[in-house]
Amino acid sequence: MAVSRPTADLGQVNSAGVNPLDIQLRPAAARDEAFLRRVHDASRDWDLGQLENKIDRRLYEAILKQQFEAQQSQYFEHFDVARYAVIEWCGIGVGRLYCDFRETEIAVLDIGLLPQARGKGIASIILRALCRQASLDQKRVTLCVHPLNARACAFHTRLGFSPVGEDRGFVRMDWRDPRTTPARFETG
Repeated sequence: MAVSRPTADLGQVNSAGVNPLDIQLRPAAARDEAFLRRVHDASRDWDLGQLENKIDRRLYEAILKQQFEAQQSQYFEHFDVARYAVIEWCGIGVGRLYCDFRETEIAVLDIGLLPQARGKGIASIILRALCRQASLDQKRVTLCVHPLNARACAFHTRLGFSPVGEDRGFVRMDWRDPRTTPARFETG
């Protein structure tokens, strides 16, 4: 019998400040698919949210489902050794993190939080921890952001990520610690 873990019931969690020790990552499993889909759907509000009240609800949900399935297929096909995690805050699922740990970089494929978990510093805690690990491993951290997602672009810039180019219509950004990461890994 699968144990169902609580997700997104944050009413009992103190949201005044997030203690980094209360943030955990656990490997995503097949039983998490519905939760991961909910995080995906909530993360698409910046681009697909405009459609929600303009088209039939079933069509809107079909579009979100298609986008989720295409994204998952793309990730699993091209990043077969990546790590896929559920982000938990005080034991409650609040988001997802997909990372590909490569020889010269940690590639953040996706980070998303449910709306009620946003703005509390959770993504900052996770990305700063990835940057610390990258510094220790003499790697850079890379990610791609859609150019129309101004909120995400500004967030990553505040964390020290810099635009370094374009990747299939997305802004490619990276972070590196110039004290530890060899210059030969700066671009590419």
